[in-house]
Amino acid sequence: MKAQGKWLEEIMHTLVSLNGKGTLEEIYSTIEKRNMIDLDSYVDWKSQIRKHIYLHSSDCDIFKGSIGDEHDLFYPVEEKGKGYWGIRNFHQ
Repeated sequence: MKAQGKWLEEIMHTLVSLNGKGTLEEIYSTIEKRNMIDLDSYVDWKSQIRKHIYLHSSDCDIFKGSIGDEHDLFYPVEEKGKGYWGIRNFHQ
């Protein structure tokens, strides 16, 4: 699987395990514990997590899709900049 897909898969798995939302610290910790990505191969693996969340949230400036499309996966649970993210349209 390509690296981008692996990061998205890990972020989604983590947020699902956190009932659809979690802080960046919770996301980092869970991904680190799962050990499904070789984090040592990245200079700053935490920035990879943030980048993939931001690329897949219409609330962020770097989002390239359309609001509500299949790439619009995440939303800031509190105001943007608080580091608390959720899965858009999450259903258990």
